[in-house]
Amino acid sequence: MKKELIVRPIRGEERQMWDQLMAAHHYLGLKQLVGESIRYVALFNGQWVALLGWTSAAYKSGSRDRWIGWDEDTRHKRLKFLANNSRFLMLPEVRVKNLASQILAANLKRLPGDWVKAYGHPVWLTETFIDPTRFAGTCYRAAGFTPLGQTRGFRRNAGYYYAHGNVKTILIRPLHQDVRQWLRAPFLSPALLTLGKNPLVDLNQLPVEGLLKHLEEVVVPRMPRGVRHQSATVLTVITCAVLSGAASYMDLGRWAAGLPQSTLKALGTQHSPNRRRFMPPSEATLRRVLQAVDMASLCRAVSGWLASQGLKSVAPVAIERLHSLRERTANRGDGHAQ
Repeated sequence: MKKELIVRPIRGEERQMWDQLMAAHHYLGLKQLVGESIRYVALFNGQWVALLGWTSAAYKSGSRDRWIGWDEDTRHKRLKFLANNSRFLMLPEVRVKNLASQILAANLKRLPGDWVKAYGHPVWLTETFIDPTRFAGTCYRAAGFTPLGQTRGFRRNAGYYYAHGNVKTILIRPLHQDVRQWLRAPFLSPALLTLGKNPLVDLNQLPVEGLLKHLEEVVVPRMPRGVRHQSATVLTVITCAVLSGAASYMDLGRWAAGLPQSTLKALGTQHSPNRRRFMPPSEATLRRVLQAVDMASLCRAVSGWLASQGLKSVAPVAIERLHSLRERTANRGDGHAQ
């Protein structure tokens, strides 16, 4: 008889049983699964043999954050692409050699797709924390996890950190070989874009500063009072957002708000002394500038830059999207751009 292993998210009617088993048999019990989470069950020949709980990643982890190489602002905006295996329980009486690592491997294979279905975005880096006084982490290592170091023995609660003295070992498992580059890159990689986006290019492969230069000559009638960002900066943000898949003025605002500080600085956005941050152009500013710009001049500049990057074939689609956005913004009021 062929032995069959299936790892899948639990069904709605299985939630109570999952919670009861986890509370009864896991040494940490069942606490609330933090943030975005998915509960899994592993079935071996049709029988429940293991339970797994995935949650949002730890807000901070020194060894993990150093391994990725991101700064605090980038971590805050891209942490959602990480998941934490906060619970893994092999049910009592289950004694099958290597089964635990096989379950982990099967779970990891489907985790990014399941996360997209549940939350609209994938996860590409997984982590777990084990108590070295209890476990060696053998099944995790066999499933490809790598130990990075130990925690300092603090827990986070309501934004504050409290010392509990329980030092744990952190292990990570990338789900793609390029995940470090994706997580710390200046622009959001197409692999990290939310469900439904249709990017034209990966901006991280292009010298976007050159686009900024191309757009400096584009005419945008603006009232001097209240202007916070240079026109070329705003147009660069608009163009980059469109190339990344933005299809509405709300997309423009969300895309700009998701840029890390280092990228906002490189694009020449305004620095706020009070907030000590570079501020992205607001959705309203992006809309007003797109409504006010000379479209023929904008399209020539964007087409010329794309052609200079060997992306001449992309230009017609980009121009079509810019015109489509312009038509949307034209229906949202008149007035000069600020």
